[in-house]
Amino acid sequence: MNVDFLYKHAAGRAALSLFQKSGGTRLGAWFLHTGISKVMIPSYIRRNNISMEEFEGQTYGSFAEFFGRKKELSLKETDPQVLISPCDSLLSVYPIRDGLMIPMKGSAYRISDLVPEAFYADQFQGGACLIFRLEASDYHHYCYIDQGQQFMTRYIPGELHSVQPIALEKFPVYRLNRRWWTPMETEHFGTVLQIEVGAMMVGGVTHVRDAGSFVKGEEMGNFELAGSTIALLFTADTMKKLKLDAKYRPAWKGAGEVRVHLGDRLGKISG
Repeated sequence: MNVDFLYKHAAGRAALSLFQKSGGTRLGAWFLHTGISKVMIPSYIRRNNISMEEFEGQTYGSFAEFFGRKKELSLKETDPQVLISPCDSLLSVYPIRDGLMIPMKGSAYRISDLVPEAFYADQFQGGACLIFRLEASDYHHYCYIDQGQQFMTRYIPGELHSVQPIALEKFPVYRLNRRWWTPMETEHFGTVLQIEVGAMMVGGVTHVRDAGSFVKGEEMGNFELAGSTIALLFTADTMKKLKLDAKYRPAWKGAGEVRVHLGDRLGKISG
């Protein structure tokens, strides 16, 4: 049963609703943690053209273990004023203005849809929202973009829907999906809010810590089982000083998505 059927057709949407209400997502997640699910790994690698060079010698007891495979991150960008990508993904960037609805492939979302507390939603007016949409082929661990202090992560329960573009045409996915949001005070980019959005079949997100200090490039957490999305919110003051590199201009204001990798340089802050 493919994503196109589930979201474009009435019968598919009905089946999806029944599947979720009956606990189907939990059953699917359970199966992907069993040894039987190992048989899915070779075809998944071929279908998504995943390079396994960095994971040679690793063995996996289940599909979930394979999906959560881990590698060592060696940052190429050591300049503390350089903003790095927290993950492998497709990047899009949206300026945050009063009443802004962030368009995402046929749907639109307010910052307050992603983060319910008005204090945080209002704090980022005039700033920017960077959306990192992870695909099935991407490495699903993500890192801190700077050094600083992380405050308590909040969890918002919700349904699990695909974050593929076709799903966004029918469902306000980022409001329905479960998500985690974390306020951070960073040394070079000021107050930053990071939001992780779960996707279809994702059992959850594993965080390295609930709160505390962190350093740039250190692992922050990882998604489980399927493609997901990270949103980074920056304040207006930060965006006055932060200049994204020219190659990311196509990602501005919904003009398109640009491929980025974990640790890639995105831009640099001045002053």
